[in-house]
Amino acid sequence: MITTYALSLPTVDCTEEQRIAVIDIVSDWLVEHYPLDTRGPGTTVRTRESTDDPVFRLTITESAPGNSHVETLTISVVMIADVLTFDIRISSTPTASRVIPFSSPMLPVRVAHLVKKVLTAVPSEDANRYITDAPTVVRDELGGQEIAAFVLAPSRRLPVLVEVLDFERNTPLLIAMGAGPLVGLVHVVQITTADALRGFLSLTGYALVGPGCVVVNWAGNTEPEIVHRRELPSASENRERARLVQLILETAARSIAAPRVPAPPRRDEDLVELVSREVTVTNEIVSEDQAIHIEQLESSIDELEAALADADRRLAEQRAQLEQKGGQLDELILRNVSLEMQAGNTANTRAVASMTEALRLAQEHCPFLVFHARAIESGEGLEGPEPVSVLQDLVRLNEVARAWMSGEITGTSIKLACRQMGLDFAPDISATARQKYEEDYLIDWRGKIVRAEAHLRRGRKAHLVRIHLYFDSETQQVVVAYIGRHLRDKGSSS
Repeated sequence: MITTYALSLPTVDCTEEQRIAVIDIVSDWLVEHYPLDTRGPGTTVRTRESTDDPVFRLTITESAPGNSHVETLTISVVMIADVLTFDIRISSTPTASRVIPFSSPMLPVRVAHLVKKVLTAVPSEDANRYITDAPTVVRDELGGQEIAAFVLAPSRRLPVLVEVLDFERNTPLLIAMGAGPLVGLVHVVQITTADALRGFLSLTGYALVGPGCVVVNWAGNTEPEIVHRRELPSASENRERARLVQLILETAARSIAAPRVPAPPRRDEDLVELVSREVTVTNEIVSEDQAIHIEQLESSIDELEAALADADRRLAEQRAQLEQKGGQLDELILRNVSLEMQAGNTANTRAVASMTEALRLAQEHCPFLVFHARAIESGEGLEGPEPVSVLQDLVRLNEVARAWMSGEITGTSIKLACRQMGLDFAPDISATARQKYEEDYLIDWRGKIVRAEAHLRRGRKAHLVRIHLYFDSETQQVVVAYIGRHLRDKGSSS
């Protein structure tokens, strides 16, 4: 795993109310940016939270399509004694097998906003100076000396980004927006006058810093990063600003250690009786070993979760591709059926392997037909006739239903329209069938019992199939009531 962002803000003299306030901020942030009903494949959320646990931890794993890395965001709120630590880490887990350059992604704006909200709720200090998003503007010599003293403070943990306004050329500031994505990671100072610059240089002793310079003063008084803006072409300023931001982010990611957290509390029923043995190490060493072991286990869990999220996303993509191919196959089958009908031939599509498949295609692609539950049940149980032939008749009938619903034909013209579409249509049944076997033709439709007498005839003997229909003159709907063998009529034995 590659750490791309790290921030840790310890605050002393905190209360339980402040800890709960920070947890509420993180929980609200989660609901706002990762609502439960919008988490797609490849996104998982895990939470460690308990009333007797001093650690609140939120872990979000995301595998984006087309990305060669899985991003894991971990937010921890740890309260030990009176020290409240707010910690955020973003790590990337490679998922590709190719050797390609890796560039750290820019910090999401939502993460920077979260840090600002937490700093507002629980102000944190660095070398007795509050950490804020707003820049400190220095206009006089005393203010410049104060900033220089802060830069030289041995207890300072965060870098100080000092930008000197080019008051000789009156050019705008390069880092004018404040900390921005660096909130919580840097102190931003703007020196706007020659007097303030003189006071700053009198204590720091920087010889090469003047108007238009940007100085990144690292913690520990190591060699600063100095940018001479006057030497930069104007077209390179935006790129230089981005480089400085990324430099500080990457330095923090490689420098800030994760807080050591205790193991989750165990309930009494989960405890097992331990065999007593001689202990030759101190309690401090045991606790340290336990903390390291917990970190290793959590790192392994994060890696497994990243692999799981990536696999979930890949499965979703493959499922979508299969559904797309299935839709394309359905379209090709129906197009083939339509072309065969136009040519006057009988369709021969082996892709329709069963009546269940034929009925599925008909329901999805015949919008002017209404399929009664009895038609689906009887049709799926039908064996013998070629399923594509039944599908072909339903596609043709769908065109007749469309014409009837649009008013192009009347009820008396249905038989002629069916014949023109190549359908063998019979508008009614025999008197014997109506009197002796009426129950075979009845369906429950819109709260009343109706008789589906009209039917389409196809095939003979083992290939015989009947499709019974009901034409609702009130709603102009064509209801497919039955698909199957010949129903009982005058030719049936009593």
